[in-house]
Amino acid sequence: MNRTEPIAAAAPRPAGNGPALSVTEGYCINLRGRIDACDLCQRVCHAEAITLTPEEVAIDPALCVGCGACVPACPAGAIAHDSFDPEALLATAVEEGVARVACVASSGQGAAIPCHRMLDARLMAALFAEGAERIVVAGTGNCRGCPGGDARPALASAVRTLKKWFGEAAPSVVFDSEDGRNAAAEAKKAVRRRHLLRGGFRAFSTDPDPGPEASVPSFDDLRFLENSGEATRGRPVPFQQVLAPRRSALPFREGSPVGATGRTIGADCSGCMVCAELCPTGALNGEVGNGRRAVSFDPALCTNCTLCLKICPMEAVTARALRGVVEATAGRTILFARADRTCTECGAAFAPTSGNAAVCPNCESDREMDDEWLEMLSG
Repeated sequence: MNRTEPIAAAAPRPAGNGPALSVTEGYCINLRGRIDACDLCQRVCHAEAITLTPEEVAIDPALCVGCGACVPACPAGAIAHDSFDPEALLATAVEEGVARVACVASSGQGAAIPCHRMLDARLMAALFAEGAERIVVAGTGNCRGCPGGDARPALASAVRTLKKWFGEAAPSVVFDSEDGRNAAAEAKKAVRRRHLLRGGFRAFSTDPDPGPEASVPSFDDLRFLENSGEATRGRPVPFQQVLAPRRSALPFREGSPVGATGRTIGADCSGCMVCAELCPTGALNGEVGNGRRAVSFDPALCTNCTLCLKICPMEAVTARALRGVVEATAGRTILFARADRTCTECGAAFAPTSGNAAVCPNCESDREMDDEWLEMLSG
């Protein structure tokens, strides 16, 4: 596949009954590649409210409960929860070495989160980097039978990932009654925390105008872009970005995974740049000019959505696991660079794989098809 034309990306649109999810379809990797490449949001949706096609991300407002489990699951950040900003949680949840988090459907004390299934390993690790040696998840007793689904399996998976990353140095994560702190002290801290949270999170309310305190824009919210054309460009995924700048401050085990993946581009690359043009996170970036074309890569931005692997017409892009903070925080490096040449048949610029190539890969492919067709006719 060689799809390089711009993608028509709609601005975020509300989806769901209440505290809204917003969908920016131009970032969905299925729409970007026009292929069925990913169904992660659909798989985690307990309400079965999401329908995916290469043309649309549809969330049924009659079924969606607004839990937001699909938000961290989406590797391209195409779905956002209008009532939650990960950075706001990090700024308010940690106090005296303890992070307290509670879902809004529970009576537990802690920083508000729409559903505990939004508390993935990246967010827990970022809380750890902010000083939380202990993460208290309140309200999980209400998970059984919750309309948003049982968050406990997802939380257990996140804890296992923390152990894989940090070993014995991982923060302790406790649930509900496992935390034996005094209830009166909890209530006192909760009052202080509500003042801190005001403006960081929008209350789950049916009031159409929650007021200026609740309207702090999240960097997750694309409605503030100057024009809808911006939504076709790669940009960082919020849940990935909470971990990326904090990764070097965390005690990852030597030789262990660090929540990052790398990319390589092989010699078969034709220089079509489709991987860079369609990368939803901006991890891959294309540069054309001064007689050359190049593709660079920043592992901090990559969510391993695998779109680049699936759409490369030459199958030249490969993935590799990064083990160690040094590689994951190395910054942007050049994966591919080659001199430009003009195709003698179609006039398009291309990067030749050999020094004497005169036609671009597309024209070469057309030639081969013509030769095959003539051979069949001459039979």
